[in-house]
Amino acid sequence: MWIRPLILGAVLQTAALLPATAAALRPHEAVYDLILDRSDSDISGAQGRIALQLKQDACGALSLDYRFLVRFQQETETTMTDQRTLSRETVNGDRFEFETRSTIDGAEQETVQGKAENGPGGTRIAYEKPVAREVEIEHATFPLHHTAQIIEKAQMGQRIFETRLFDGDNEADKGLTTTALIAPFVEKPADKPSEAVATQLAGLKSWLIIESYYNKDSDKDGMPIFETRYRLYENGVSDDLKLDFGSYALKGHLSHLSLMDASCPTTR
Repeated sequence: MWIRPLILGAVLQTAALLPATAAALRPHEAVYDLILDRSDSDISGAQGRIALQLKQDACGALSLDYRFLVRFQQETETTMTDQRTLSRETVNGDRFEFETRSTIDGAEQETVQGKAENGPGGTRIAYEKPVAREVEIEHATFPLHHTAQIIEKAQMGQRIFETRLFDGDNEADKGLTTTALIAPFVEKPADKPSEAVATQLAGLKSWLIIESYYNKDSDKDGMPIFETRYRLYENGVSDDLKLDFGSYALKGHLSHLSLMDASCPTTR
């Protein structure tokens, strides 16, 4: 089960960190509480969390520590899914390092590790795990840069944004693409974050993002392999999540937020 960090791991500040063609992302820590929203399968319940830390580890790079932990209830059993991703991405979108470990009920399922680099001819990916190999695909955007681009398009008033994406998946040759629909966010009483969270987000613009993911496995009728809806603030923080996997969907809200210093680390 794969939850794409790019949907959840963005934030803003210090416009000098990113090129003028993309918004900057603010370092932060966030926790999202997840529950089952819909099920067309034998899943009867789900409860879990997404926890992430986005920090600036150099003036030209951001690192993301992301963990997805959910307990699924079925009629006769309970399954615990745990996925952790550690990644580092240059803010100009040229380089991306990633490592994702997935377990089910404590048993390791897969580790995907490698590096990717954008160049004139496309995106070159060098996998170290599970098998050492190299793959070259058409030019693709990396996760954090992609989130920054969505914010930029929203600020410009653009309503549809399509792009190729590489997020560390082990099947890069399947050609992941995304289509993001951008709309004004109309807040309802149920959408209001807690006071502690709301205070940190006060005065910021936000948009409703509906993002669909496609690859070579996509349905012939054009159905995406995965779809998500979320509220995206202009500083990159996300809230009011819905993660749709087809046969079931999860929803979540931001239960903890801590904005961090966006200045460049200094070397002593």
